[in-house]
Amino acid sequence: MTGVVKLDAKHSNDLARLHALSFRREEAWDAAAFESLLLQTNTRAFGVERDSTLAAFILVHFVQPEAEILTLATAPSFQRLGLAQYVLREAESQLREDGLEKWLLDVAEDNQPAIAFYRKLGFAEDGRRPRYYNRLEGSRIDAILMSKHLSRQETK
Repeated sequence: MTGVVKLDAKHSNDLARLHALSFRREEAWDAAAFESLLLQTNTRAFGVERDSTLAAFILVHFVQPEAEILTLATAPSFQRLGLAQYVLREAESQLREDGLEKWLLDVAEDNQPAIAFYRKLGFAEDGRRPRYYNRLEGSRIDAILMSKHLSRQETK
């Protein structure tokens, strides 16, 4: 497996392209959004390439000792290969060196594959944000808040 690399604002177009492939149209972020986030000193991105293409990435907002997963995406052609888990675990390893003790995230309640993925990795539901996500047809859906505490003994 190709190693995980740190990404920065110069990767904004690649991040936006992959995000658009991975999320509903109304949820996709454009390159300007990624660039704005990556210019912040407490936002970090990690990615993995396959076949010279960005195949998966994670974007996090890190304020020691917590990191919030802002988005995690895998290109459709590379899904089901373990890349999302790999990039998350590698980001966790790198952020742990900077004091990471707890992951935070929110996920749309209708995104059952993502919820199952996070549960498999040890994330637990903490609460909900009612009607947080807008859907294209005008409906609103709850966000499920999840977190994962990292023990000192955990390793990659």
